[in-house]
Amino acid sequence: MKAESKDAPTESGRRPERAPLDFMAMVSHDLRTPLAAIKEALSLLSETASGQLDERQRRYLDVAREEIDRLNRMIGNIVEAARIDAGKVVLHRAAVDLSELLNTTVESLSLLINKRNLAVERNIASSLPTVTGDRDRLLRVFGNLLDNAIKYSPPGGTIRVGIGPVAPGSRLPAQAGVVADTGYVEVSVSDDGPGIPAEFNDRVFGKFECVDPYGPGTGLGLAIVRTVVEMHRGRVWAENSPGKGTRFRFILPIKGNS
Repeated sequence: MKAESKDAPTESGRRPERAPLDFMAMVSHDLRTPLAAIKEALSLLSETASGQLDERQRRYLDVAREEIDRLNRMIGNIVEAARIDAGKVVLHRAAVDLSELLNTTVESLSLLINKRNLAVERNIASSLPTVTGDRDRLLRVFGNLLDNAIKYSPPGGTIRVGIGPVAPGSRLPAQAGVVADTGYVEVSVSDDGPGIPAEFNDRVFGKFECVDPYGPGTGLGLAIVRTVVEMHRGRVWAENSPGKGTRFRFILPIKGNS
């Protein structure tokens, strides 16, 4: 009797290894469609009835929009993780302006930032070199890191973002793929939240790892950050002082070195 190949099509005509990814794509579509309709309905309500709503009612609309955006980010992370596991992620490389990505991310998260009365301090080098990368996936890196900082920052706190070239001779993390004579750009995202225990510095980048098991999120955001950064031949790591906040840092090779 001939053994059946593990890659043989099933009765549905699809290969077994595609089943989880196909399922996630279907679920993503089925969830995002009604979410988009709800968001549009809320926008229309806000526009047509703005003069009739009191402050509390407007706040309810803001909360609803915030939660829709959060669900969309969670769905995006779940689908992205499934694509990564299936080896289906292909980078579409082009010149990327990291300062523009930061501005876009802050704008997309403005409702959450304002809700918690947070300040975002930006320290961007005046002559910032571009990197070569997949804009959409690097945008997800910024989004996941900023979203993480928002979650763990106390109300009224400050998130600090720095972007600049790595100075020649600076000590880089001793990890495979980091080349000492290659030019890099470094991005750092810091919060003044509770920090994380030292033993979680690397574990936080694992799938479904959460310092607070009852906290928000799926535990996929930082895992995606690490995978995407490493696909761009960069590296990411965490530094923290418990009780004084956490700083995530990542480096990417500048255009021409990637």
